[in-house]
Formats: sequence, C-alpha cells, structure tokens
Amino acid sequence: MLLFYVDESGGTSMSFTTPRHGRTRPQGSSDLFVLAAVGIHDSSRARLALELREAKYRCFGEGAMDRPWNDTELKGTFLAHVVRHRDGERMGRIPAGYSALLARDKVDELLHNLGQIFAKFRPLVFATVVDKLAMVEREDTSTVIGAAYSRLYERVALTLDQVNEGEGGLFVADQQDEHEAYFRSGAMKGDLDELAARRSTKPNFRLLIDKPVWIDSSLSTWDRELIQLPDLVAYATYEWYKIGGPPQGANFLWDKIEPCFAEHWNTTKVQRGGIIVHPDPGRYPPVA
Repeated sequence: MLLFYVDESGGTSMSFTTPRHGRTRPQGSSDLFVLAAVGIHDSSRARLALELREAKYRCFGEGAMDRPWNDTELKGTFLAHVVRHRDGERMGRIPAGYSALLARDKVDELLHNLGQIFAKFRPLVFATVVDKLAMVEREDTSTVIGAAYSRLYERVALTLDQVNEGEGGLFVADQQDEHEAYFRSGAMKGDLDELAARRSTKPNFRLLIDKPVWIDSSLSTWDRELIQLPDLVAYATYEWYKIGGPPQGANFLWDKIEPCFAEHWNTTKVQRGGIIVHPDPGRYPPVA
C-alpha cells in the first residue's frame, strides 16, 4: 500500500476583480493553486518520519525542537525567507523556531539533508496545477478544489494501474474544512465520473481509498512530519509553473524533487504524468 501525503500551495478563491489594464486577477488570492501528493510505501513511514525529525533536530537545535510544532514546521515559504535573509535580502515572517536555524548557521545543512531524504527514499510524487486565470478566460465552471483533487486522483490511479501494478493508494492530509466538505458533499464522485468519461484510458479508481484520512497533527506525530514533504513539492511546483521553468535557488530543492515525479506511462515524460495542469495549457514548461 502506498500512502500519498497531500498538501497545497496558493488559494482556492475565485473572487476576481478587473484592474485598469483589463486582465482579471484574483482578489486577495493567488493566480494558481497547486495540490501535491508524495507517495511512500507504508513500510517506510516510520523510518522516513524519524529521519526527517532527526535532520530538523540537528539543524534547528534541541531548544527550538522543544517549542510548539508550528515553530519548526517545514514549509517552502519559510525556507525561502531564511535563504533570502542568509543572502542579505529582506526576510518575510518566519516562526520563532527558524530564528534558531539562522543563529546556528544551519540553513544550507538543512536543505542538503532534505535533498538527501528525497534522493534516498525516492517517493512517488504528483502535483496538480490549477491556473485560475485560465479558468476564467475559458469560462471553466469547475471548482478549484474539484479540479485539483479529481486530476490528482486520476493521475495516481492511472499510474498505479499502468506502472505500479498490484499497489493500492491511500491519501493522508491535515484536517482542512474546505477539503473535507468537498468530499462529504459527494461532488468528488461527479468530478471523477466526468473526467473519466473524457479519457480513452479509463482510470481504475478502485485502487484508491475514496477519500483522504484527515489527521490530527497533535496525535499523528509521524504523519505530520511526512506532510511537510508535499508542502515543499507544492511550493516548488507553483514556482515552476509561474516562471515557466525549473525554479532557481537551493530552497526549492527542484533538482531532488523533479526526479521523483511520476512519469507518464506512455510518453515517459513528467508533464501530464506526475504533473498535470488544468486547464490544459497545450505546451508545458520544461522541468529540467
């Protein structure tokens, strides 16, 4: 059984305004929404979680790790802020625990350790990019959350069926009201049925448990460590699509994440395999 840990980057709001130059843009939200999944075998769950925690312990220090969980939680945006600070640029807000990381001059060591974890465990990685501006321009009436989850489930189901035969999948995510409400509403089944109807190769959704397991981070201490990984993937993938190519900067870990993306079962390319964009942009940016 593969466990797919899920996290996001960007927002789902579709409240738009029209500025003077005439192009619609989200109001108080981002242009993109990225939903990422990092898949590992259930037998690797404990070892990977413990190695992540040990890497953080070495770099943040014992004092910082004794603080509340959120103070040292790994997030792509926080890693970007500390790298900017290290490079003499203005730094955005970071949790208190990250101050210890800076004080101990351990930023590069932490990034190296995280890269080694991706290289060692080689998780099976997926990401759905939802371009909200393109949805408006094409008058796409899908919900952002529905477009993201249905395509993520479809890519994983097809990969397990076409490549990883014999494997099943279970999604694991933090408790999130909006996401949980989407699954409770029954809208996911309709979105999957509509998506499958348009595909010549039909995904076998029976390989996947029908909805994520929503964890309580105060109780599921291994799983909260693992959910940090899809946050890093989602943040890096957001940057990849925004700039139209591989993200620059060690904090994105792109050179370690990109080889982990699932390849398309026919083309062997990451694009339209491990990475799927909605609406379809036609030409995808290069990944390397």
